[in-house]
Order: sequence, then structure tokens, then C-alpha cells
Amino acid sequence: MKDESEPGASEAAAFRPLRIAMLGSKGIPAQHGGIERHVEEIAARLVRRGHTVDVFTRGHHPSRERTWEGVRLQRRPSLNTKHLDAASHTALCALEVALRPRYDILHLHGIGPGLFLPWAGRRVRTVFTYHAQDWRQRKWGRVARWSLRQGERTALRHADAVIAVSRLLQEYIRQTYGRSAHYIPNGATFRDQPGDAALRRWQLSARGYFLFVGRILPDRGLGTLLEAFTALDTPQRLVVVGDVHVSPEAMQALQRGADGRVVFTGYLQDEPLQQLYAHATALVHPSEVEGLPLAVLEAMAHARPVVVSDIAENLEAVGSTGITFPVGNPDALQAVLAQLLAHPEQAESLGLQARARVLSSYNWDDIAGATERLYLALV
Repeated sequence: MKDESEPGASEAAAFRPLRIAMLGSKGIPAQHGGIERHVEEIAARLVRRGHTVDVFTRGHHPSRERTWEGVRLQRRPSLNTKHLDAASHTALCALEVALRPRYDILHLHGIGPGLFLPWAGRRVRTVFTYHAQDWRQRKWGRVARWSLRQGERTALRHADAVIAVSRLLQEYIRQTYGRSAHYIPNGATFRDQPGDAALRRWQLSARGYFLFVGRILPDRGLGTLLEAFTALDTPQRLVVVGDVHVSPEAMQALQRGADGRVVFTGYLQDEPLQQLYAHATALVHPSEVEGLPLAVLEAMAHARPVVVSDIAENLEAVGSTGITFPVGNPDALQAVLAQLLAHPEQAESLGLQARARVLSSYNWDDIAGATERLYLALV
């Protein structure tokens, strides 16, 4: 995962324990979304490397623990609404960091919270991770999109160092803002082969279902997948894992369009989710907008083949190890799924290639190490 823009060990200052604050996630352990998972994975590893890490969590996060895997959890309130949750929480925490300077590094995640990065003052070195172009998501109205763009501009202009989780975002930052960003991607965790008890919960069998994992949003392409799967003549099932971020009416319309082979599990995490990844025929990720998709990397780490829409973000993640189809095209997706079922040996081979790709390019241990070297270079 070495990158020409990543600070090498020779460039970094001699090691010393750092005091690190992380803002921008809802909290850890991760309950929703890629940012939370990213923060969870690198924060725990930084603690194991000898640093003190405080993750600021929102008041509505379900965990009430004071620490997690050695990470100190700093619970602070927010205005828990769609448009004010992240902003109110980050503003409060940034002011606290400025008024009570006790950190060497403030690491802020996400373009929305980026608006408040300058509030932290100049007595702490700031790092900003650009995870995704959230202003492209259809769920946001005009004012919200404008605010997200302002957060993007503010963070990219004022942060001492910028991280991009994909090459595409790294290039976007260079072209749009004339600024260099360090490429440090998302990752996946390698686990022992899990059991299959969760499969029995939904009457599933190993290699007997396709899997979708993600928030149920208009731009995640679930409607395209349901249309393609409904037209597919197969006893295979489709398992949809994710929490609902659409209106009840939109969700009911999706469910009406699904036949009896489709299982909606709701939000899952930990062992049940890992079992579903490990035993799926393939993961299908038909999204229209992405950063660097964690669900795809997780399936690849389990040596499962992945079928993805041909947007640039998905193509960067899978390289030559995935199967692609034109975004938003249910007929093409149906044909791809049928081809995959007709050639199971090819599917297994692609899965093994996918696992090797994740191991070499998207390993959380390497990602935490690159982040640490960047911190040390700054201080």
C-alpha cells in the first residue's frame, strides 16, 4: 500500500506517543457507515502502537462504555436531526479541542464536519480524511449539498494534512483544489472462517444466496438489483442487509417489488454479518455513488466474488478481480448473475484473487501504520 505521497519512516520524526482526537464519526464500536468502521479500525490499532486516542461520540450512539479496545470514548451531545446532527456535534467538539488543548493531532473525518476544522485553533496539528463526495447523494437537498461543499472547501484549505481514501479522490483534490493528498485507503479485516448458525435463522444455505450489504438509499441501486433478481430464473435467494434511510413509502415499494426469494434482514453486524459474507454465492454492489466501498472489500477478504456497477469508485476497489455491469441497467445485471451461476468454478477463482488483492492493498494494519507515519511527520 506504499504510496509516493505517503511519508516514509525516514521522513517521520522519531517515535513518541501521541495524544490523538478523532471527530466526524457517530461513534464506536461502529453501528452504521464506512466512516465509523474506518475510525474503529485505525483507532484501536493506534492504541496498540502506544498512542492515546480519544474518539468523540454522539450522545445517541448506543454504546455507553467509556473505553473500547483501549480507545477512550468522549460522549458529547448533538442536535439529533438529519441536517444538524453531525454539524452541531462537531462544532461543540472542535471548540472543546481549542479551549482545552491537550492533543497533538486532531483527525477529522468526512466533508460535512470539515466546516468546523478551523475552530480547533492552531495549537493542534490537523488531519482531514476525505471519505466520499457526499454532496453527490440524492438524499440531500440544495441547501445541504451547498453546506457539504463548503465543508469540503474549508477542510481542504485549512487542514495541515489531507488523506484521500481512493486514488480517484486524491486526483479530484489535486485537480479541484491544487492540493496534494496522501493516499491511505479503507481496508478489510481477515478472519477465521466463521460458522453458519446465522444462515439457519433465515433458512439459507451456503452458496445459495446473493448478498447486498449497505444503507438502503436511493443511490445504492437496490431497485436495480431487485428488478434484475426478480427476472432471474433460479432457486437462489437474495439477502438484503442494511438499515433503512428512505421513506416508509419508498421502502414499501421496494418490498412490493421483491418476490418471496428476497430476505430483508435489517441492520446486522459482527458474527451474523461475517457469516453471511463468508457463505454467499457473491456480493452484489449496484451503487451509483461511492467513496471506497467497505462492503465490497469485506466480501473480497472472505474470498467471495463481487459483482459491482461500473462506476469508477467500484472499479478501483475490485481491479481485475470483480465482475462489472453498466450502472442502473437491470437487464445487464441479470445476465451477469446468470453467467456467474452457470460457471461456479470461475466465481470461486475470482474470490481467491479478490482476497489476495485485499491482503496486498487494503490491509488495516498497513493503513494504521501509514496514518501513524503521517502523524509523526506532522509533529
